[in-house]
Amino acid sequence: MKTADACIYPYPAGDVSLRRVADELELRGFTGAIAVGIPAGCTVGTVRFLSGAEIAANSVKSCRDALRNAPKTDVVMVHAGDAAFNRAILGNISFHILRGIQHTDKRAFDHVSARMAADRGIAVDIDLSRIISESGPRRQRALERYREISRLSRKYGFMLTLSSGARSLTGLRSVRAFTLLGAVAGLDESQIREALATPAALMSPPRSVEVLE
Repeated sequence: MKTADACIYPYPAGDVSLRRVADELELRGFTGAIAVGIPAGCTVGTVRFLSGAEIAANSVKSCRDALRNAPKTDVVMVHAGDAAFNRAILGNISFHILRGIQHTDKRAFDHVSARMAADRGIAVDIDLSRIISESGPRRQRALERYREISRLSRKYGFMLTLSSGARSLTGLRSVRAFTLLGAVAGLDESQIREALATPAALMSPPRSVEVLE
């Protein structure tokens, strides 16, 4: 799984069957993806899918509760919040990917959070759909956040992922598009290459999710 889209939504979360998604990902150069909403990881054709759960919470307690109640999946993604929330979950909750960083301000993920993510092996996601679908100030804000995250990743060594957030075939992008959009987001060639392989790295060795008290 050297090239993986870190977040897609096949049916029932999205509009397209896993088989159709697999065919399209293969055509676009991908060997894997994290699929939110599928009951278990599987391989369809040449594409390996990891099952993903996505948690959006407004407090550490609600995040813990959501984790306890979530079905068992290969990968758990938690949406970022303010600085206090991010530091709390990075330090006290075991998960795999921090998503939605584009919706936060610069202070929400700083050098302290960067060190914590690196120490605990937690990746930060770059949702490329925000570059494509947004315009004006919102697009500029997303780019600024991604460039800052890219800089922090180079300095502190935490992992990155790249995702399309696709819910339909038209939302999927090729590996080449990921590479070009990643460069726009401030990632260098080695960061893009490593980010595409991060989902596989998160599973090797397998790391279960637990709620730390």
